[in-house]
Amino acid sequence: MRRDQKEQLRDELNEIFSKVNNAVILSFSNFTVNDVNNLRRKLRESNCSYKVIKNRIAKIAAKGTPMEKVIDVFEGVTAIAYTFDDEPSKVAKLLKDFQKDLKVFEFKGFIVDGEPYKGDHLDMVASLPSRTELVAKFATALAYPVVTFARLLKSPIRDVALVFSEVGKKKNN
Repeated sequence: MRRDQKEQLRDELNEIFSKVNNAVILSFSNFTVNDVNNLRRKLRESNCSYKVIKNRIAKIAAKGTPMEKVIDVFEGVTAIAYTFDDEPSKVAKLLKDFQKDLKVFEFKGFIVDGEPYKGDHLDMVASLPSRTELVAKFATALAYPVVTFARLLKSPIRDVALVFSEVGKKKNN
């Protein structure tokens, strides 16, 4: 690789590293071209990306970015899966699902909201509910007391109406 290509790659990685808040750094082995293409397609469908990186260039590009905190894992065959979304569990879930079938990854580390973690904690992040699920659960929790109170207020009126209805039926018979 020529020097100008390395500088271009460094600048590209630095831009990614400075914008990304959620990323998984991994190594891989026995990974076929079809497997890589399938993984990239699944990640792309979820607005995520996957990039094989050169460690030396990545270490230089990581300086001054959130990725600097995990610079020590840039050794051996290294790739990064990342998203610019605020959904920390998205990439982790996709990689764990892909890992179930192939067992080709070793998770070196990851970044969630700019904070570094070791790769063996990835299961914890992958098990987190998505932001949409959390919002739905929160809205349900907020609405439940109000709905219950409204039913409670309506029930005496409904019961009185039923009593009058039954009395009216008996008088007509």
